[in-house]
Amino acid sequence: MKRKHKISGTLLAAGMLTASMAMTVSAAPITEQSAKSIALTTAGITEDSVLYIAAELDHDDGKQIYEVDLLTKDYREYDFDIYAENGAVLNVDYEWKAAPSNTAATPAVVTLEQAKAFAAAHAGLTAEAVTFKKAETDLDDGRVIHEIEFFTADRKEYEYEIDAATGAVLKWEYDLKHYTPLTQTQKPASDAAQSKPATAVSGIEGAKAAALKMAGLSDSDIRWGEVEQDYDDGRLIYEGEFYYNHMEYEFEIDAATGAVIDWDVDEDD
Repeated sequence: MKRKHKISGTLLAAGMLTASMAMTVSAAPITEQSAKSIALTTAGITEDSVLYIAAELDHDDGKQIYEVDLLTKDYREYDFDIYAENGAVLNVDYEWKAAPSNTAATPAVVTLEQAKAFAAAHAGLTAEAVTFKKAETDLDDGRVIHEIEFFTADRKEYEYEIDAATGAVLKWEYDLKHYTPLTQTQKPASDAAQSKPATAVSGIEGAKAAALKMAGLSDSDIRWGEVEQDYDDGRLIYEGEFYYNHMEYEFEIDAATGAVIDWDVDEDD
């Protein structure tokens, strides 16, 4: 369960929950669409005023519930727990957020399929050349985002968060820990990185250079955090972090091959 905030329907001001919260109950188990409808009715809003709504079936204390997340076009966010057996509203979490500056109250314009293509292209691949583990739309601090996870034939793993309003990459992670080199006949033509020879990294400065090459940045562009030498399962690695344009980069580099085995880029808090 991702939330436990309980709010009485009579206590909310500015976007009041309606009296229907007291008991919106059906005689039979409800559907996902019914759960969404109950949430809209309870919040006293219409579907045309909603920027995003999603419902997911979950369990809580042995009961099946729908977790319904909705965001209005004026950035009022509601999280509902609705009893699947009869449609009773169990919990509500409400927050009125300021509109994110990069969306300017604009509805999502990037579809989930487009986000998948954007993520693959950012990794230097195509959507057809990878296997997607996850592709779903969610809310994050009042912003609609697409969460994408995929891996390549040689087990390189990627995770992305993409702004659904702008297509901007908000976060991405790269993991080479399960990497399995392919034979020459298996090498995918779209993965240019496969043809690059291994180059050992020696010292902190060498690790920094490898990290900057991965990011496509220069030393003058960024602010360094801690960079250090470590061991992981008997393997010598370099790990560190740096900051660029409100983004935080974290990395791990294999000293023997120069391969970036872990890469994490996120908005700097």
